[in-house]
Amino acid sequence: MSLKLVVDKEKNRVVFAESGSDFVDVLLSFLTMPIGTVMRLTGKESKIGGMSTLYESVEDLDLKLLQTEACKKMLLKPTSASEDHCRNLKVNVDDTEPTKYYSCSFGCCPEGHNYVSTSCNSQCLCGKFTGKMKIFDENVGAYSNDGVFVKGNMRFIIRDHLEVHPVSMTSTFALLNELGITDASVLEERSLNVGAAEAASLLMASLISKTVLTDVFYPKKPEDSKILKTEA
Repeated sequence: MSLKLVVDKEKNRVVFAESGSDFVDVLLSFLTMPIGTVMRLTGKESKIGGMSTLYESVEDLDLKLLQTEACKKMLLKPTSASEDHCRNLKVNVDDTEPTKYYSCSFGCCPEGHNYVSTSCNSQCLCGKFTGKMKIFDENVGAYSNDGVFVKGNMRFIIRDHLEVHPVSMTSTFALLNELGITDASVLEERSLNVGAAEAASLLMASLISKTVLTDVFYPKKPEDSKILKTEA
């Protein structure tokens, strides 16, 4: 995704970013993520209060202490109600596997429980476990130029703390006046591409900072950048 940054060279900060709907869709998708997913993607780096510790505790919890093996999976890798929408994002940082639905073994429920689960290890009302018959797979969507949460082919201004507005001359001038910027010579435009690593860093920074764009894209020192390091 392409992104244009307007930076204040004197104060070493991002004033705002300008982007298309694809980048804004990715930002909005953060609001759809279950807390367990956010912790899995960012918790160990961001150490977000007790939630990070709680997530790590579940990781280390012996399966014998849980009702079923499926309980651990649903806590550590919960599914999102907006899963179908987010598969159409140009960049999707949530790497949760597409939802599969499982039923109890064929013919094992004479009372007609018709139990269906998203886990192949859930316990049916009859006492047996699901997983013998996978009954449905979600279709994986493809990115569309029509947009996901906002309409496609639109331009947006994103402030440093992720406030989003449609692009207009009025909104730009109002923003500069609000920030007390009267000398345009202190401003500089920078263009960059945003991929999965940068999007994950934005997710992490959005939880702990009010200067999200600056922290990720324009740190005072290169070593202060919050862009997550990914393994090759």
